[in-house]
Amino acid sequence: MKQYLKYLTGLSLFTAANHVVSIVLGNGDETNISDYGFGKAYKWRGLNGGFEEAKQTGKPVFLLIHKTTCPACHNLKEKFSLSIKLIDLSNHFVMINMENSSEAITKNGRYTPDGTYVPRILFFNSNGEFIPDAYNRHPDADPDHKYFYSSPMQIIDVMQQVIDNKENNSHKKSSK
Repeated sequence: MKQYLKYLTGLSLFTAANHVVSIVLGNGDETNISDYGFGKAYKWRGLNGGFEEAKQTGKPVFLLIHKTTCPACHNLKEKFSLSIKLIDLSNHFVMINMENSSEAITKNGRYTPDGTYVPRILFFNSNGEFIPDAYNRHPDADPDHKYFYSSPMQIIDVMQQVIDNKENNSHKKSSK
């Protein structure tokens, strides 16, 4: 309970209430899928419902692909689920959480831009177009696995980049 109180203090009352209601009630559709250990404070969506929601809301998509048997995924889970900054930034995205074994992931090349390794995080704009420049640029990042992340800070940097680029593109369109 103490861990939940820690991150709830950093969120708005509305956001906190929304998380609690969605966790407690659960509505049985794609808006309430398993968190797979990555944190119940996130509003996880399924693949199809998530991309549809992105179109409707104009939010970019954050797609987390992982495996239950992956040691690197397990290492990331605990850090990810407890990161207040990640939870806060997630409100700017439609968050999709998928296992790498899912047929929708394995049979579609758009989710494997540089390999099938896990965990990998891919970003898409609200129209469902992949954002290839949204990758891990941390000095310790593996250049052969650009979408692999081992820490919340690496993820936060790219999430902020996607948000900033979206805002810059919005300003350019509105000033024309």
